[in-house]
Amino acid sequence: MNKVKIAFLTISVIISIIGIKNLIYINQVKDLKNKEESFLNESIRVLNECFDIENKNKRTLNKSIELIEYCLEEYGYKN
Repeated sequence: MNKVKIAFLTISVIISIIGIKNLIYINQVKDLKNKEESFLNESIRVLNECFDIENKNKRTLNKSIELIEYCLEEYGYKN
């Protein structure tokens, strides 16, 4: 009977360890996803401010292209 208890306890511990590792992995994936989403939202906000969409009709096509190039050089390629 003692060997059965030890075997059951060993299996329970192994399953618990696997479960804990899976929970840690899931939380790490969620954190990474949140960081990526936060970074993308911040990038979108900064680029939208830089592009000045509200005043796009007041600019010539060349000025708009220059503004887009500036914004991408200044803010678009940062990691």
